[in-house]
Amino acid sequence: MITYDNILFHNVEELEKTEQGMKFWRLPAAVRADLSENLRTNTARFGTGIELRFKMKEDKAVIHLVAEPSEEANVCFLYYGSIQGGWQYSSKIIGTQDTAITIIKPENMDRLKEITEEQHLPFDPEVVRIVLPYGNIYYLGHEGDIVPPEKEDLPEKTYLAYGSSITHGSLALGSPHTYAFQIGRRLKYDYLNKGFAGTALAEEAMARWIHENKTWDVASFELGVNMMGMAEEDFRSNIHRFMTVLREDTRPMFFTSIFRENGPDPAQTENFRKIVREEFRQVLSDRENAHFTEGTDLLGEPEFISQDLVHPSLEGAWAIGERWYEVMKKYLYKEVCNGSI
Repeated sequence: MITYDNILFHNVEELEKTEQGMKFWRLPAAVRADLSENLRTNTARFGTGIELRFKMKEDKAVIHLVAEPSEEANVCFLYYGSIQGGWQYSSKIIGTQDTAITIIKPENMDRLKEITEEQHLPFDPEVVRIVLPYGNIYYLGHEGDIVPPEKEDLPEKTYLAYGSSITHGSLALGSPHTYAFQIGRRLKYDYLNKGFAGTALAEEAMARWIHENKTWDVASFELGVNMMGMAEEDFRSNIHRFMTVLREDTRPMFFTSIFRENGPDPAQTENFRKIVREEFRQVLSDRENAHFTEGTDLLGEPEFISQDLVHPSLEGAWAIGERWYEVMKKYLYKEVCNGSI
C-alpha cells in the first residue's frame, strides 16, 4: 500500500506519473521484471482490488479519476468503512474524461459508528473507500481536506487472493462481488486481490514475492486455468516450483484447482485439475497450514458459468466466496480456539 496526496492507495505497490494521470501498479517493478510480459506490462496494472481510502475533515471531498476506454462500464463503488454508501453515493461511472467523484459525509455517521461497534465491523465508517473497477484507471487529484486512515481504522488482519481472471473478478459485474472481496468481508479481514487475468501462470517469482510479503495473514491460490495451453510437463513443473516456494511459509494457505470449465477439451481440463491435486499432495500435504479444495467442490454447477463457458457468473462468484469461506472458517476458527491467532 502507498500513501500519496493524503490518500491510502490500497493494493497498490507502485505509482507511476504519466501524461494521463497517476498510474497504479499492483506489483513492484523488481518483481514484474521476472514475470511474463503480459503480466509485467498489462495485467499488473489492472484496478483489481484497488481502493482509494481516506478520512474527510470537511463535509465534502471530490476525487478526480479517468478511465481508459473499455468494453465494459468502469464503475467504482463507495463505502463508508464496512458499510456500502446509500443510493446517491453507492456507485459512480468513471468516464474517459476527467470524472469528479463527489463524496458527502453522511449525516447519520453517529449511527454508522454504533452499527460498526455493535456488529464488530472491521473498518471505521469514517474511512471512505472508493473501490475501483478492474479496468485501467488514473488518479488526477482531489479537492477538499482529507487525511489517510490510521492503522486502527482498518482491519487487523489481511487476506491475499492469487489467481486468474476469476480471482481478478471478470464477470462478477463489480469489484465487491468478487470472491476475494466477499471472503475478506466474511472473515472481517482486509483483502489483497492479486488476480491477473490470463496471466496467472504460477510463476516461481510470484510465489517468492507472496512468500516474502509480510502484509498478509491468510492466502488463497487459484491455480491452473490460465495454464491450459501449456505442455503437460511445463504445467506440472510450474505448479511444483510454485508450491515448493510456498512450502516455506507458515501462515494459513488455501489452494484450489480449475473450477468447472466446459471448454473444448474436458479431458485435458480434468487431467490438469488432477495434476494440481497431485502436486499439492506431493509438496504440501504434510504442512498443517496448507489446505486443498477441489475447484469443482467450490463451483460445480453448469448454470453458474457464464456464456463464455469459463468464467463464473455473478452467482458463481458468490458461490465460490461462500464455499471457500466455510472451508477457511473451520481451520481459522480452530486456530483461534487454540490461541494461535
